[in-house]
Amino acid sequence: MPVVGGLGTDNQGDDRESLLSILRDVSPNTDNYLTSNLGTAPSATNVLHSWPVYNTARPTSLTFTVEGADATFAALDTPTLTSNYTGVIAEPVLVTSSAKAVKIATGEDPMVFQKTQALKRLKAKMEWATINGVAAAGSCGVARGFNGIALMISTGLTTRDTNTSFTENELNDIMQDSWNQVGSEYIADVLLCPMVISRRISGFTSNLTRMQDAKDKRLEAQVRVYGSQVGKDIMIIPHKDVRTANTSATVIAIREDTWKYSFLVGQEPKFEEIAATGLADKGQYYTEMTLVGFAQRASCLRRGYSNIL
Repeated sequence: MPVVGGLGTDNQGDDRESLLSILRDVSPNTDNYLTSNLGTAPSATNVLHSWPVYNTARPTSLTFTVEGADATFAALDTPTLTSNYTGVIAEPVLVTSSAKAVKIATGEDPMVFQKTQALKRLKAKMEWATINGVAAAGSCGVARGFNGIALMISTGLTTRDTNTSFTENELNDIMQDSWNQVGSEYIADVLLCPMVISRRISGFTSNLTRMQDAKDKRLEAQVRVYGSQVGKDIMIIPHKDVRTANTSATVIAIREDTWKYSFLVGQEPKFEEIAATGLADKGQYYTEMTLVGFAQRASCLRRGYSNIL
């Protein structure tokens, strides 16, 4: 029987809200395999950054030398230069004095929280650009940009028929494409792909094992190693930034140790305070960097796959 009169929660006007001080941040900004693993090359000293590349093809025929003949000299090859522009990536933060004064659910300093999140977003932007960046020389008022892996691979680039199914044979063909172009010690060893392609690979019936020695044990459930028919193991990394649209899903097989970052001198990722112009604390995380590909021919990119299991 309901209580008549008195005080209950239905007529209590001065009660406070029930508020947990627990926050679970599930933003997809921490899945950054490349920025965590590629490593760095020496710093760039100009916004156009160049490096030498060299490749000698194996002979496909020969002319034997006549006994006692004088030597004849062909033109000799030398390394050629390839280059990439540096690009500025920034993530600004502004917190007003009022926002700092208000008591918030988690009890954290709002500026500390926003800086932490900004750094995660900066790294996620760096990761995205590593794969999908587009070079631009820049000019007054126009930003520079650098080519990512997807645009730097040219030798092993293949466009499949629209909506091609990704099969075990496709994966082995990709590995052979890498093997055809480089010495056996430089064959691709990491496959970056959409999750749907990773799930397809997990259904292959042979030569597939889970990664049992992952530094982060949480990776064991999703990272697999495939023993290809060319005699080289390749680690399968599902990646959020690889193109996954239906009919044009992409897979990228890279030789990890041939890709590095170069930061413009003194422009490694850092936080810079910005002078206050109002009642707010301001600053930004930023970096100026480029991607270096020492041997793009060791890597392969194929696109045109279906994203349906």
